[in-house]
Amino acid sequence: MSSYNWQRIDIRLIAVGASLLVSLISLFISNMPNDDAYAYIRTADIALNEGITAAIQHYAWVSYSLTIAAISLLGFDLFASAYLINSLFYALLVYSFLSIVRLIDSTALVSVLAAFCILLYPQLNEFRFDIIRDVGYWALCLFALWQFLLYYEQQRNRNLIAFGVGLLIATSFRPEAVVYLIVIPFALLFDKRHEISNTRRHFARAIGMSISILGFSFLVLALMGISFAGMLIDFLTVYEPFIETTLNPSEANNSAMSTAVFGEHASSYSGPYLNLFLITGILAILIAKLFSGIGGPFFWLLTYGAYKRFLDLERNLCVPIVFFLLANFFIVFIFILVTRYTSSRYAMLFCLLLALFVPIVLANIVKQFSQSSFKNIGMRILILFFGYCAFDSFISFGESKAFVYNSIDWINTESNSSNGLVTNNHTIAYYSGRVEDYDQVGRFLNETDITSARPGDLIVIEMHYEMTELVAREGVKDLLEFQTAFPSLDNRQLAVYKKIRP
Repeated sequence: MSSYNWQRIDIRLIAVGASLLVSLISLFISNMPNDDAYAYIRTADIALNEGITAAIQHYAWVSYSLTIAAISLLGFDLFASAYLINSLFYALLVYSFLSIVRLIDSTALVSVLAAFCILLYPQLNEFRFDIIRDVGYWALCLFALWQFLLYYEQQRNRNLIAFGVGLLIATSFRPEAVVYLIVIPFALLFDKRHEISNTRRHFARAIGMSISILGFSFLVLALMGISFAGMLIDFLTVYEPFIETTLNPSEANNSAMSTAVFGEHASSYSGPYLNLFLITGILAILIAKLFSGIGGPFFWLLTYGAYKRFLDLERNLCVPIVFFLLANFFIVFIFILVTRYTSSRYAMLFCLLLALFVPIVLANIVKQFSQSSFKNIGMRILILFFGYCAFDSFISFGESKAFVYNSIDWINTESNSSNGLVTNNHTIAYYSGRVEDYDQVGRFLNETDITSARPGDLIVIEMHYEMTELVAREGVKDLLEFQTAFPSLDNRQLAVYKKIRP
């Protein structure tokens, strides 16, 4: 193939094809669904059998589940529908990522390296086999950023509309996307290429579009009999206990926390600094999560690139990206401040935005080696780097969970189907067919869960430390008759008991 023809190939389409292929292969790999999956699957099932209103009452932010339900009407089961949806969102994410990189640096080398970076990004691929709404949120936010960058450069209304629609759909997956819809247009005020009057006009057009799209969506929801405010309130009620504890902590809680943090003696003197300690601690956790999200290889490459000034990029293109980064950092910080915890997936959008610059750093490193006598060594290092990323992305050394399915087989063959089942494992609750609210299963059982079970019911417990303590507790152990354990009697990760009369 000639050099000319090779340059005409759109690497984005090849990368999208590779992403779809990986997602297709994942459908044939037996992976245990993540715990969050069951909430979306249950809501989709309710939507199919009881209607959208019932689904919204069950799970307020219902768009992802409704999409799963809609795809299942084509003949797929609910899990396959979810994997299909996520594979398409991964394809959109890859295409949008590469499109943004192309705007920053349009050279063929950077595009090829960007394709490898996004396809072999270990932290992103950790979620490829999960059923989560976040994938759609990430993909749509990156798509919206790409369109906003095009509008930032060319002031075309179609790009502005695509930006707004993309974030509106993203909001239907995660409500915090509305923050970007309102905040990002302010980046236009920092565009120094135009007169102030033109800059303000571009900003007014963008913020007006954002407000119009939000208003139109509220109107459509109202005509459908759906209250956006009600959905938002239902969503926030999940976090109400956290918000109440954060904004109005009781003296008893503050005292207990001060004692736990500083010790009984020092708490008398250091107690007033508890809030400062919490905020700095939360910032430390957030930074650790961001490091975990971007991953060691990407982080050190970016650090090296910043040190070598490989990231001296065009200011105008960087401003909207910086706005996205700051908005996401603020969202994640507020989340961790309120809830006291976070997952790396909440910081993934921030990490994806940082990852945009990794291929640029790699390209500069490749150019440095190509201009020296170490050209072959540079290529070997590049192969080693992407080989490590591929290995980390798709090879798992985690312990097999096949014993969970073995326990389900035992339950179905060795027990009476009329007996009830109490468990702290979502997969067992779902596949046993004996737990109606399988999505509501908690990680921990309590004494009431066991005492309220009927004699003959099975108690199937994933044996965390707290659960080991529970079954040994007075008032509980006399109610349980041990049946079997998985994967073996010597390795009781999952224990099966039968409720008996005391």
